[in-house]
Amino acid sequence: MTKRTRFFVMGSGAILVFGLTTGLLASYVGLQVPVFSRAAGPEELQFVPADVAMVAYANVREVVDSQFHQRFRALEPHSQERAGFEEKTGVNLERDVDSIVAAMLAEPNGATATNAEKTMLIIARGRFQPARLESLAIEHGGRIEDYNGKRLLSHDRGERMTLAFIDADLVAMGSSEAVKRAIDANGAGRTLISNTQVMRQIAELDGNSAWAVGQFDAIASKTGLPREIQAQVPAVSWFSAAARVDSGVNGTIKAEARDQEAAQNLRDMLRGFMAMAKLHGGSKPEMKPMMDSLQLGGEGKSVEVQFSLPVEILNMLEPHMRKQRGAEQ
Repeated sequence: MTKRTRFFVMGSGAILVFGLTTGLLASYVGLQVPVFSRAAGPEELQFVPADVAMVAYANVREVVDSQFHQRFRALEPHSQERAGFEEKTGVNLERDVDSIVAAMLAEPNGATATNAEKTMLIIARGRFQPARLESLAIEHGGRIEDYNGKRLLSHDRGERMTLAFIDADLVAMGSSEAVKRAIDANGAGRTLISNTQVMRQIAELDGNSAWAVGQFDAIASKTGLPREIQAQVPAVSWFSAAARVDSGVNGTIKAEARDQEAAQNLRDMLRGFMAMAKLHGGSKPEMKPMMDSLQLGGEGKSVEVQFSLPVEILNMLEPHMRKQRGAEQ
């Protein structure tokens, strides 16, 4: 990636980086639920195409305002990169971004999966400065165009990255193809809202600080998961994860296997993994609360793991974080 491309990605796409650093983009599955009277999930789903391999959401405002995040933030070193990003773009990621939706789109027309980055779409709601971002894009070799009534900033060096202002407080970022697919889907009414299979699963997760839903096969192929590893995982159709962040982090990860035998095999595999993790965690007192919170459940084709991270775990991790910070300086 060239220096100019790097600046453009920082200027128009660091929303993705922030979404990942919250540690909330987890995994995926769903359960059957009664027909709901309103669309589940955030309004941003109206700009996500119906054919997705994975979709995730984070209520950034709720996470940032939580006691857990405030305690974690106090342990983080001052980031020159974060300060530089705000200076260039006028956007403070913790103050100005309210929510993030990330989606991995399915390949169009049944094409073979290629590069996950080409089908990645990020939609962020918050307060942005279009004129300032446009100036930054042009300064670093970008160009501006209108597409179906939306303002697009694009950069053609290396990867083709595009940022679109799709509403007064809403921006979309990703490859040019992914962003244009999002705009087209909204205009034609072919959005995720019309995908009843995924929306039924989102309805089960709605209301959490963060959640994710996805198809295992599609995600494995797009992320390049080695076939040897895929072969060791019992047949799984869907994954999902959800977390509530307040004074701690309480989460659930679920998987829906293709049949009851595969589900039992997955439970056995996870039971062994959890036993090994608890054994190794015994030598690290700071990890004991999390290890002790792990609970394995589910029945039929469903497999479920629950976990809890109390804010006190950060107190135990603080010496290790400070030691690591000192080593990096």
